[in-house]
Amino acid sequence: MILLQADPVSHRVPGGFALPSGVQGFRPGPPALVPERILRIQGYSDPERVRAAIRDAAAQMTAVAASLCQAQVAYRSVEITAMDDQGVCVLDGVRLSSQAFAHRLEGCHHLVAFVLSCGEVLSQKVIDLADSGDLLEAVLLESAGWLCIEDATRQFKHWLREQLEVQGCRITSRMGPGYTYQVDGQEVTWPLEDHPNLFTLFEGAQLPVQLMASCAMKPKLSRSGLYGVGPLHQTQVGRPDRSH
Repeated sequence: MILLQADPVSHRVPGGFALPSGVQGFRPGPPALVPERILRIQGYSDPERVRAAIRDAAAQMTAVAASLCQAQVAYRSVEITAMDDQGVCVLDGVRLSSQAFAHRLEGCHHLVAFVLSCGEVLSQKVIDLADSGDLLEAVLLESAGWLCIEDATRQFKHWLREQLEVQGCRITSRMGPGYTYQVDGQEVTWPLEDHPNLFTLFEGAQLPVQLMASCAMKPKLSRSGLYGVGPLHQTQVGRPDRSH
């Protein structure tokens, strides 16, 4: 059994806390955002050549995103009970279906499934700006919001990796519903329609996100996925992810 402790690992990463039904929580620290990254997302390769009004708007929306971001992660560690070329089964009897799992999770004995959100306030602010006709600010704020998602994911991954390394385990790179992966030279998708099965692992817990009938999540600035967990010493395709 993989035990994930609720102790902080740095001054910037507050660490984990308990939720009902075997689900754990994690609160990332404040996001590290810079306006230049937002401008590059919008296609401005040289921020110094961008009009002053747009640079000012990017700086303003960066500050707004940082102030409104309320990032939270809910996660659960479950044992892998079976895996074939069509998917993976875990201890609760839940099956996740994709041909990518056998390749990406080779050698893993657990999964850590997670859902992450920057909160309703930030997502609603993007909508409010668009509704009021402030389209530039809405676009820039949404870009800043996705950078908040990336930052929170990085913090969670770092914390998770440190927690598991002391137990002699590694984590794979992240996988998520709706994403496509290269397997033996072919593109293989984990279908978005499999999202409800992932959410089944969180039944009984209050989550920071809601799964809609379309299989998309609400708030919009949210992410879900999983990491495979395997022996630290093992080298394979799903090798430890140490990128930042």
